[in-house]
Amino acid sequence: MNTTIQPFHIPLSRRKLLHNLLLTTGGIITGSVYAEALALTPRATEGPYYPDHLPLDQDNDLTMIIGGKAPANGVVTEFGGRLLNVDGKPVQNALVELWQSDNNGCYIHSRGTQQGKERDPQFQGYGKIETNAKGEYRFRTILPGLYTGRTLHYHIRVKQNEKSMLTTQLFIAGVPQNDRDGILRSMGTEQQRLSVIREFKPMSTESKELAAIWDIVIGHTPEEKEQRGRGPGGPGGPLPRRRDNAELRGQDLSDLVLGPAPF
Repeated sequence: MNTTIQPFHIPLSRRKLLHNLLLTTGGIITGSVYAEALALTPRATEGPYYPDHLPLDQDNDLTMIIGGKAPANGVVTEFGGRLLNVDGKPVQNALVELWQSDNNGCYIHSRGTQQGKERDPQFQGYGKIETNAKGEYRFRTILPGLYTGRTLHYHIRVKQNEKSMLTTQLFIAGVPQNDRDGILRSMGTEQQRLSVIREFKPMSTESKELAAIWDIVIGHTPEEKEQRGRGPGGPGGPLPRRRDNAELRGQDLSDLVLGPAPF
């Protein structure tokens, strides 16, 4: 699979915000403003469907598996950005994992097939990539399918030196179910929720494929076990139902507005 990282453009909204910030500060960005912009990405539950059997193909292109006869069903999406620490420095050689439902809302998990649905055998379901020297990562995948009780979402985990540093979720702007999703609604303030919602836009006027930018900011302390949402059955085991929407840690987060283009 081709894992070459290609550039995205900084969204206009981010350019405007940075421009306005420079105007109001007379062209000088203080350390306190920079620190606020680099607040930590919030943690979220791992959920019950982290794969309990990983696919043989684990690259960062989930739309086509090795030996597959056809690409996965669904709307193709790409997202990526930089992995940064709280000091704004890129984190290289870190592992970024992605797992999600297929177009039918089914996961690669022994209990991940939704009632009345079948899992797409052409969809990889799980992928990973190591950040480069600039902290860059990128995934090519599809829009996740809906299943009962949730909105569209991607699961993300960051590992550094074999230690889990962050487990979180990424959401898609404009999805009606966002307004009533229990996990998303539990992510603190409105600004915090907006920080993990990204607008996926067509790659070109002719393209039906969508792309988004998402920079991730991690702290220096590895996650504790209870933060990772592991079920009683071990990695990938189901979570107790009472914890499904209650494992989020309230952490301060502002959207990233500073720095060069993510790639």
